[in-house]
Amino acid sequence: MAADIEIRARAFWTDTEGGDHAVGFAASEDPEDGYVIFEGRPGDRKGLYLEVSDDIFAAKDAVERVEFTAEGFVLTIRPAMQAKLGMVGTVAVFVAGDDADGQAALAVLRGLVAA
Repeated sequence: MAADIEIRARAFWTDTEGGDHAVGFAASEDPEDGYVIFEGRPGDRKGLYLEVSDDIFAAKDAVERVEFTAEGFVLTIRPAMQAKLGMVGTVAVFVAGDDADGQAALAVLRGLVAA
C-alpha cells in the first residue's frame, strides 16, 4: 500500500513536560518540505493532537493507528477525520536506522501512542 504522503525525515523535535509529550518528524528544517507532529498524553488517543504539513491540517482524535516498521512508521488517519486533514488517509515516515535523533523521536512516539 502506498501512503498518501511520504516523509523522509531528517529533522526531529521532541519535548516532554510533565505528562505531556510532543514529537515531530520533518523532511528538513523548512516546514514547506513536509512534516508530522503529535502532541498529547500517553494513552489518551482521543486527546492526541495531530498536524500534517500545515497547521490548517490538524485535529485531535484523528489517529486511527500508528504501525512501526524497520524504516520508521505508517500513520493511518481515522476516515471521519480525513477531510479535516486534507483528505490524507496515510502518512509514511522514514527514519534512518543510524540517526540517533530520529531513533529518539521514534521512542517518544512509541510511548505516546502505546495503548
